[in-house]
Amino acid sequence: MSILKKIVTYRPSFTVRILTGLISMLILLSVCTFIGLADQTRLNVRANEFNARSIEVGAKVYFDQCARCHGVNGEGVEGLGPALASEHFVGRIELVRDNMQMQTIRVVQPSERLKQIGWQGTLRDYIIAVTEAGIPIKTSNMWDVTHPTFSERLGGPLRGDQIRNVADYIINYGLDPLPNDQALLPPAPGEGMAPRPTPIPLTPAQEAGREVYLAKGCSACHAIRGVGAQGAIGPNLSRMGAVAEERIASESYKNNLKDQPPATTGAEYIRQSILYPNAYIVAQCPQGPCQANLMPQNYEQQMTPEELNNLVDYLNALR
Repeated sequence: MSILKKIVTYRPSFTVRILTGLISMLILLSVCTFIGLADQTRLNVRANEFNARSIEVGAKVYFDQCARCHGVNGEGVEGLGPALASEHFVGRIELVRDNMQMQTIRVVQPSERLKQIGWQGTLRDYIIAVTEAGIPIKTSNMWDVTHPTFSERLGGPLRGDQIRNVADYIINYGLDPLPNDQALLPPAPGEGMAPRPTPIPLTPAQEAGREVYLAKGCSACHAIRGVGAQGAIGPNLSRMGAVAEERIASESYKNNLKDQPPATTGAEYIRQSILYPNAYIVAQCPQGPCQANLMPQNYEQQMTPEELNNLVDYLNALR
């Protein structure tokens, strides 16, 4: 009892109480600091996960709204829009993590395009600004269209968070950008308004084929630069004559052609692709892999032999 009584009635000196309080405070601060660091690490991990989700959501927005003009892989589409995945535009970046799992972007090579146009903000700022407000004045004869307004508050289809998501997605191209020689780059400032080269005049038959192209609805799915055809479901046909010759020489065509004899000329390939569109499916369309059974398979009934000949002649002249 005497020991218990001593404990109950013990009255430490003022110095002991001060030291005890200081030690207790130091222990409490240490525990709080440890918990705070652990929480900050968890917050950083969650922030990284949130950014990954933003990129994932931005990918869907990009494919729905941007791919038709800038390419499904960000490579650009002739006559419609420049590459967004090129090293020229996004530069080159790498992700850096510290001991607390804080993820930051380190710019290894900045955007050459932003330097060209004198943009003082970040790449993300530029992408958001252009996506929101568009480019109301056409600044280059390379493109048949002006960049539209996408912001919902300016009459477009996208919310602010969707625009920020698509900006994160495009910036992410910088981790592995397309080499500039594999992308459609914009002209340097001041060069884009130079007159286009004078096209080779079409023959009367080719002019008639151009009218067939427009009248039969081809322009709803296929773009051709300079003729007001901006469809983005099927492949771009602006260089169809040259592409046809490249295609028949490709291993993909030789290995994947079905139910038809191989074409030996570009004109034969074009005719085959019109009459038997499922015989060979091109791998890539503006909005993703090309699909079978999208193109009508009854053009032989919809066109006279003369119309078909003129259409083939016209497409074969595009180079």
